[in-house]
Amino acid sequence: MKNWKRIFLVCFVLIGGTAFFGYWTLNQFNNALDNLSASSFAIAKMPPIPFSDKTNEEQISTSAPETFSTSATSTSATSTDLKLFFIFPKENNKVYIGCTYRLSFQSSTTIHLLETVLIDAGAIETIEPTASGLARENKIEPNSQSLDWKVGGVWPGKYYIKVSNVNGVDLENYSKVFTISKMPKGISVDEREKICKESDGSF
Repeated sequence: MKNWKRIFLVCFVLIGGTAFFGYWTLNQFNNALDNLSASSFAIAKMPPIPFSDKTNEEQISTSAPETFSTSATSTSATSTDLKLFFIFPKENNKVYIGCTYRLSFQSSTTIHLLETVLIDAGAIETIEPTASGLARENKIEPNSQSLDWKVGGVWPGKYYIKVSNVNGVDLENYSKVFTISKMPKGISVDEREKICKESDGSF
């Protein structure tokens, strides 16, 4: 009889403890859910963080490249409007080393400054002014569309003139390919002048 009482007492304690622990655990779980719900509700009621200032700054910063792009387009249009082509030298003209020639051209605007260089048509190499005799920067006289060039001591062969800048605006333009030849040996001064004059297309 005593054993049954002990067993009953132990079972009662175990069942009671289990029930109390279950009730306590469930109560803690409910409290946690209530706290989480309260936090979510509080966050939901918070006003949104304004981003208008950042957006305005980004809009202002993106407007600057558009202005630059418009300016670049304007510069490009200016260089495109410039037209220039050579009257002399013409294709297959022959000029002689030591002779002075008048390089004449036509343009769509008045030329004040012309940047030129002599190019070897075979090797596609730039001939420096000290060798070619052609100045890199040429100031053009008012109402003039020509410049003087005394041919330097370059190797005989095929050449052309490249224009890289007109009035401070970058522009690539080229003359026709012509021939530079050596002056015949053993000729008189008069014959030399005659050869220079006959080969100059401006006379």
